[in-house]
Amino acid sequence: MKTFVFILLVGIVIYFGAVIYLYVTQESKIFNRKWAKEYVPKVAKKISFKTSDGIILEGAVTKNNENSPLVLYFSGNANNVIEFLDNIAPKIRGFNFIGFNYPGYAGSEGKPCEKCILKYSLEIFDKYKPDIIIGRSLGSAVAAYVASKRGIKKLVLITPFDSIVNVAKSKYPFLPVDKLVKYKFTEIEWIKKVKAPVNVLLVENDDIIPQRNIDNLLKNIPNLNKKIIINGVKHGYIYEYKNIEKVIEDLLLQ
Repeated sequence: MKTFVFILLVGIVIYFGAVIYLYVTQESKIFNRKWAKEYVPKVAKKISFKTSDGIILEGAVTKNNENSPLVLYFSGNANNVIEFLDNIAPKIRGFNFIGFNYPGYAGSEGKPCEKCILKYSLEIFDKYKPDIIIGRSLGSAVAAYVASKRGIKKLVLITPFDSIVNVAKSKYPFLPVDKLVKYKFTEIEWIKKVKAPVNVLLVENDDIIPQRNIDNLLKNIPNLNKKIIINGVKHGYIYEYKNIEKVIEDLLLQ
């Protein structure tokens, strides 16, 4: 009996320890900004955006052709957006690109949160009025949100997910994640309201987003136009895929 009670107590301690760990560490997992290092562009031009509440966001613009369509890019949760605009965007010659780092990322002021990121994303859209929106990983949720609120010609999602809560449920099925997760990023609800054509880029056997969460999003996209799956790279290294610029260009043109 004593052994049973001991094992039960150990189990309870482990369970509540896991609950506390998930709650305490979620912000650093969702907003993994320690990897968004300062970056000095060689091709892209650095610019800034002042939000309605006075926060200065660091960004950049890549102009490949004065008359080309403008693409607004939202990056992943561990990236400096300027790296994409400096390394990938200049090779996609038929489009111009713009993007800004989330609050607290690299040279942007403030602190990241779901509410402020979504608010600022609309403000950025309203100022620059892009033709197309691209979002990668966490940025795919931001992109879907903006596209659900504003009219665009096309939406491109790179390694998307259905929601932070659902992904957490897949990874921690025995924890009460509904009550623990503060930042929901319910991409699945926003995507249902997008009227523009949606193109999607996935990696085969994604090591970060469970397949069930990818499939759940895909079946809820009302205007899924094209889906490309590439292999040989992991979620966080998708831009190391050979000819990734050509793949993205195809998604922009289709």
